[in-house]
Amino acid sequence: MVILAVFSIIIPLIQGLWLDSQIEYQFNRYRMNELQARYNAQSGIGLSLLRVYIFKGIENSLDGSWNSVLRPLLDQVWFFPFSWPLPPPEEWLESDKQTLQGITKQSFFKGAYGVSIAPEDGFLDINALSSPFQPLRKFTFETLFQLLINAREQEKKLKDKYQPDDFVRVINNLSDWTDWDNESQNGGSEEMLEEGKKPLNRSFISIEEIKKVPGLSQEIYEILRPHITVYGSNALNINYSSKEILEALNIPEEFVDTILSRTQINSEYYNPFLNRKVFCDFMDELGLSFCETLIDSYETLDLLRFGYPMAFRIKSSGVYRKQVSELEALLYDLSSSALSYQKLYYNEQQRKIIKEKGLAESEPLPGQNTDLPEKPQNQKTKELKMDYSYYKSLTIMYLKDSF
Repeated sequence: MVILAVFSIIIPLIQGLWLDSQIEYQFNRYRMNELQARYNAQSGIGLSLLRVYIFKGIENSLDGSWNSVLRPLLDQVWFFPFSWPLPPPEEWLESDKQTLQGITKQSFFKGAYGVSIAPEDGFLDINALSSPFQPLRKFTFETLFQLLINAREQEKKLKDKYQPDDFVRVINNLSDWTDWDNESQNGGSEEMLEEGKKPLNRSFISIEEIKKVPGLSQEIYEILRPHITVYGSNALNINYSSKEILEALNIPEEFVDTILSRTQINSEYYNPFLNRKVFCDFMDELGLSFCETLIDSYETLDLLRFGYPMAFRIKSSGVYRKQVSELEALLYDLSSSALSYQKLYYNEQQRKIIKEKGLAESEPLPGQNTDLPEKPQNQKTKELKMDYSYYKSLTIMYLKDSF
């Protein structure tokens, strides 16, 4: 009886300890797999950084005359999607596929990842609504407004629910959020806006933050989300703009596809615009006076860019034993951004002086003029082209980290 009583106590204790140890083991194994999946995603980010660094190094070492020949090939350095293990092409023989699988199994890397890189320059920067440069503010406002109007015309539900004035108020509220004064663009004080949603008078730090803006419904957010950014380059890069943005620039729909066939990297006819002159000549050949209209409206073409991307959005997904981790990061070229801002400031001041003095744009400015800042110099000189210090300006920010 004593032995039976002892066993009746000991056996449940042993079973409980065994169950606890199994649960702890499974939990720790799950966390280890989860951590390995995150490291796999980080491997995709690291490889993407290497690809962008290589791209930047080649870009800086190239003579401008080679851009038209090599740019379609050079863009593939950063754009081409990559995954590990390497997927064998369908046209390969079965023996070749098995050879590749054998090589993959010998790798120390366990698991898988897939990574893609996309340019951020083709989006509208909503923080430009409070830019110190009036043409950029006006350009951003009108393009956002036209983007919403086009979406309204295409969807009856939006047409019944929203009027153009509603979009104006929403964009004005976006501007009030980012400017530094207390005056509302819709009239009155910013403190009179919706309770609990007083503007913070600073730049947006994420796209999701615009949901806090009064009047910005989920429907308007869904329209704007695919076409806006908070990491702009003080101009819109036409080479990476979407169909919706091109249409918002009042380019006729029948010509938008013609432009996209030239600017989409996967296009058979990919041949991005190298500069404004090439773009304006191309638009003239289509019978569109697009550049002249921009100058009439904004007095400048500095609102458009045609160079290489200044910001890259990297998305990496890591997998390990059914656990998935996703990372999203932004790689930003601070040196190029600062130089772009400096040039924009210089050109804006130059236009003001020309306008005040009543000079023609072709006339040289008076030498004694001290109002004009020093003309910015191109930082990519031959001595600095391959200098490591340049790559330090490529700043990475993690935007998303989830399992």
